[in-house]
Amino acid sequence: MWTCPKCETKVDPSFDVCWNCGTRSDGVEDPTFVKADDKSGPIAGGPLTPELELKEETGELPEPLKGDLVEAYLALDLMEATFLADQLNAAGIHAVSDTYDLHDALGSMDSGPRVWVRADDLPQARAWLATYDRNKTTTAE
Repeated sequence: MWTCPKCETKVDPSFDVCWNCGTRSDGVEDPTFVKADDKSGPIAGGPLTPELELKEETGELPEPLKGDLVEAYLALDLMEATFLADQLNAAGIHAVSDTYDLHDALGSMDSGPRVWVRADDLPQARAWLATYDRNKTTTAE
């Protein structure tokens, strides 16, 4: 957090200017700044409507872009998700896990923490995770 030198408002560090008065952290004021509450009428350009881009020839969803995070595994709990992400990283597959379990928050039985990998690492991650599942099943029996 930084404090605006003009109005002394606490400002999140992700903002370049004070949301309250438009002053930068170095004290320079933005002469074009207008508070959202002070604007009359809607913001020019209207609302943005997201569009789903489908492949024209097949009507299917596009493949994830190289480097995009995709879900690789639905874990039983946060401990398993964290363990799997750590193991995948140790195997050279970049992975992260959810840090919050929505199952606990929402009480849903069909959700749990997930392990995420880059789209281009997904085949390798799925192969590794399939071996993990086989070993887990064999050990449980």
